[in-house]
This record gives sequence, C-alpha cells and structure tokens, in this order.
Amino acid sequence: MANETVARVPRGPAFFLAAIVIAAFMLRYAYVRTAVVDDPLRGDAWQYFCYAWNLLNHGTFSLARPLSPVVTPDSFRDPGYPAFLAGLMALRGTGPAVYDAILFTQCVLGTATVGLCMSLARRYRGMAAAVATGVLLAFWPHLVGFAGYVLSETLLGFLIALALWLLDTSLRRRSIPLAAMAGLAFSAAALTNAVVLPMAPLLCALMLWKDVPRRRLWLALLLACALPPAAWTVRNAMLPPTTGASARASINLVQGAWPEYHQAAFDAIQRGDPQAQATMAAIDQESRAMQAGWTEGLPLLWRRLSADPWRYAGWYASKPALLWGWNVAVGQGDIYVFPTAHSLFEDSPVLHAWEGICYVLNPWIALLALIGTLDALLSRNRPLALRWMAAVGILATLTFTLLQAEPRYAVPYRGIEILLAVSGARMLWQVWKHRSMRASA
Repeated sequence: MANETVARVPRGPAFFLAAIVIAAFMLRYAYVRTAVVDDPLRGDAWQYFCYAWNLLNHGTFSLARPLSPVVTPDSFRDPGYPAFLAGLMALRGTGPAVYDAILFTQCVLGTATVGLCMSLARRYRGMAAAVATGVLLAFWPHLVGFAGYVLSETLLGFLIALALWLLDTSLRRRSIPLAAMAGLAFSAAALTNAVVLPMAPLLCALMLWKDVPRRRLWLALLLACALPPAAWTVRNAMLPPTTGASARASINLVQGAWPEYHQAAFDAIQRGDPQAQATMAAIDQESRAMQAGWTEGLPLLWRRLSADPWRYAGWYASKPALLWGWNVAVGQGDIYVFPTAHSLFEDSPVLHAWEGICYVLNPWIALLALIGTLDALLSRNRPLALRWMAAVGILATLTFTLLQAEPRYAVPYRGIEILLAVSGARMLWQVWKHRSMRASA
C-alpha cells in the first residue's frame, strides 16, 4: 500500500498551485460575465427553477409552475440542485440578482474542484502531475462553459471531488469524522444525481469485507452516505402515484437504446423534420410503455433490439466513446447546451485556439484515463482513494452506457478523467524511463 500520510506543500510550489486556482476563477468569472445565454431558464433549467421556487415558497418539492394554484409533491427530479438554487434564492430573491449569484457561486465551485483535484494529483503523482491536472481542469472548455448554465453539472462535479478528497484525507489521517464527512459529500452528490447513489455504498460494502482493520471508518462512511438518500427514498414512497425518478430512469433507458435519438430530437425540434418527428413518436411510445410497467415496456424494447442485434451491439459498444466525446448532443453542439452568444471560446482567438487543442487532446486524455484506471485497479501499491476514483469512473461509464451517453453527462466526472489520465501518463513515463535505464546499463 502506498504511503497515505499528508505532506505539506513547500511555499514556492504552493504559490504556483494557488496561481492556477486564481486563473481558474478569473476565466470562469470572465466567461459568465461575457457569455449571453438565450433564455437561460429552459428545459432542465426551468424544471430546477420550478422545484426551487416551490421549495422556497411552499416548502414542497414539486415541479408545479410558479404561482400554480395546486402544488403537488413529486420525485421526478433529484433534490440536490433545486435545494442549492432555493438557498441562493432565499438570499438574493428571484430576480436578476439571483441569476448572477448562481453563476458566481458556480464559478467558485468549479474553481474549488480544480483545487481539490490538484491536491489529490500532488498526493498521488507529485508536483508535475498536480500542475498538469490543474492547468487542464482550469481551462477545459466544458468545465468553464457549464459554470454559465443553470444546470447541476458544476455542483455535482464539486461534490464528487470533495467526497474523494475527504475520503483520501480520512484514510491518510485514519479519521472517522472525516470519513463521515466524505460519506455526507457522497450522499449530497447522490441527491444531486441518482447515478451516484449506488457507488459509495457498494464500495463501502466491499471495504467492510476486505479491510477489517479500518472497519469502523468504513461503517461511518457507509452510514453517512446511505442514510440521507434512504430518508429521501422513504419520502418518495409516501407520495401519491406521480411521475417519479423511476419514470425518468425508464425514459433514459429507452432513449439510450435508440441510436437515432439525439439527431432525431434536434431535427424534430429545430427543423420540424417529419421523419425525425416520426422517430420521436416511436421513442415516446416505447417510453410510455416502459413507464406503464417493466413487464409491458421491456418486451417491446427487446423485440426491437433482437430484430437487429449486431447493430445494437455495436451501438452499445460505442457509447463509452460517445460519453467521453466532445460535442454536446442534446443541445447546441460543441460545448454548448443552450444557445450562447459572445462565448470567450468563440470571441477570443487565444481561447478559440485553446479549444481546438483540447478537442484534439480529448480522445487521448480518455485513452490515458483508461490506462490510469487499469493501473489504479491492478497495481497493489496505489492509494486506496485513487482506486475508488477509478471505480467511480467505471461505474459512471457503465451506467450511462446502459442509459443515455453524451458528453454533457460526463462533465461532472471530467475531474476524475483528467486526474486518472495524468496518473496514466505518469505511469507510462516511469515505465519508459525504467526500460531506458535498463537498456543503457
């Protein structure tokens, strides 16, 4: 097992890392102050706003429109991001000031994510790895751009990074309170996006079995990460029949089983294409059948898949590459979900060129992340929290491969991807250096 003690950063390197963090914030803040998002409260953003409004004004988690005479509780969306918005609305009201507060806070959260991932990279792979991780995360176009949307990805990315940092710190200090805090961070991430929900409990259960000397630490983490989502599940079970989270999961399952979905959705909405509208009608029919019951929906889905098995096998095999790709599929393409004018990555020649470099680097970073994942899981001397990070990346990839896979959903996990990629590159460098020394001996 690798040394898991916490070392202090010398003053000189600490200032350098701090400069990267400051640059990360300055770029994000400049971006959100410059970019103009057309109708920022649309789609998912509008739903989050409705939930936040009803939480603040009625104490009810409901998708009902503001000022609706009937506010019925439901569980269609996860509560984390609406609660985050409701807190800011309580402080700044519901006018333009709260929109500015949301974007500013997301700039802070995105910057904190950079700092947390740099700290982990320095612990695992040294100062050079920390700098490489920090520079990529500070200036990565998706991570900068998503701070400008009223969407949950920036908050979720911060919570995942915080949970992993607290986990690593708790292991190094053998601290049960820090482990409980890591569990709470994992639970907050799970309540922000249910994809995270099974990850920490599954890994904790494995560690309770394998790591007997630290069983109390793992038990504290398990209880902290499982109890808040369990309480939310009990709340949902007590609601009258409504469109809930299971319905959203079934919709994603069906949509993810159609290779045509992303293009058809764009063509049907933006261009009014009749063929695309017919495809969307067929997808909606399957979705309604799945929501009516698994016994009705799954046979319908299976008949379509089994009619052309090789096509759909190839489709599912390609979905990890789609997930970690570049262009946002359900949105405006490139790094944009909603129509965005005056983006710094379009208006600034330097940042536009940097975006092109990142576009070229993106598949290579994904490949290096895969190498880093295999190294973390197969090498016995890697820190345990790094193995958790690799496992979280694998579980997220498998989940989105089964459901919908598109780069928007990978944004919260980009910190994990880039940190694992830097770790993989460091491992390859060490292997090459070792072989070169042996060859010259």
